[in-house]
Amino acid sequence: MRYVIGMDGGGSKTECVLVREDGVLVGHGRGGGVNRNFISQEGFERSVHDALQGALDSAPEVRQLSYVVGSMNCDGTSLRTIATEHELPLEHMQWIGEALPARATAEIAFGRVPDIVVVSGTGSLVAGWGHDGKPHGVGGAGSIVGDEGSAYWIGVRALTRLVESFDGRRPFDNFAHQLTTALDMADHHTLINRVYGGGVHPMTRDEIAAVAPHVSRLANAGDPFACELLAAAAHELAFQAQAVIRMLNLREEPVLVQLYGGVFRAGEVITEPLRREIVTYAPGAVLLPALKCTVIGAAELALRAIGVNASVSTVQQNLLDGGRRHDLI
Repeated sequence: MRYVIGMDGGGSKTECVLVREDGVLVGHGRGGGVNRNFISQEGFERSVHDALQGALDSAPEVRQLSYVVGSMNCDGTSLRTIATEHELPLEHMQWIGEALPARATAEIAFGRVPDIVVVSGTGSLVAGWGHDGKPHGVGGAGSIVGDEGSAYWIGVRALTRLVESFDGRRPFDNFAHQLTTALDMADHHTLINRVYGGGVHPMTRDEIAAVAPHVSRLANAGDPFACELLAAAAHELAFQAQAVIRMLNLREEPVLVQLYGGVFRAGEVITEPLRREIVTYAPGAVLLPALKCTVIGAAELALRAIGVNASVSTVQQNLLDGGRRHDLI
């Protein structure tokens, strides 16, 4: 029996599954973030190691891996380190970004292959495929010059709104009160000190992105500013999706759009304004329910790489069952 690894690595965490060649998930592990724009090579390798080892520890009977597919970028040095540690030839490892695993996961979860994938987690990007099958993507430029509509983008704007409330530019309304309580930021000085850390320990990108779930909670409770902020995030994501639809000449087509990333866990307060804007631009567009994770899709691609027909119903059902069991889909 052969075994493969699927990995889903993002800005804040890395999910890893160990899958048997019949699609049965036998191990699951988790590590830290792997975005090389924000962590060192050592940090990247540690996160991958932790996730891989966690999955392997779940199935000590597994002695050899056949293939690894990860949805993250990996430089040659780290690739060789990971390959050596797990006794894998370099050609048996692929690092392919988030869009293709999301597409494969959608096929497993919904039986449909999307034309467009909208990713909004710690960062954001949009990818699509035209009639010729060639991919095209926009966004993903990082938190300084990109990541519009992401959790980080939302977090920055929520904290900016608190500054404006503390200094009197805006009312100290329900949003400000609820968020300062949730973040334990009692006043302007506390907020500034927390954000910049006295120049020693400023808030990390992940910590700023972690403000977004508080905004989502307030939006779902009906807070006007929180709803406005998530609608603005939806607008930014729709702008990226519309650009990809236009560049691929899909505006008049029945475009299938897959959502993926933690921001969409907010639910309809962000997915509905996003759907409205995309459908206004491309009337035939249909949005699939948001995915929690793409690691199952990465595992399916790894199975395909070793010659397994992953479209067989039993293999797909096993992958789907394993993903649901571990709350990965």
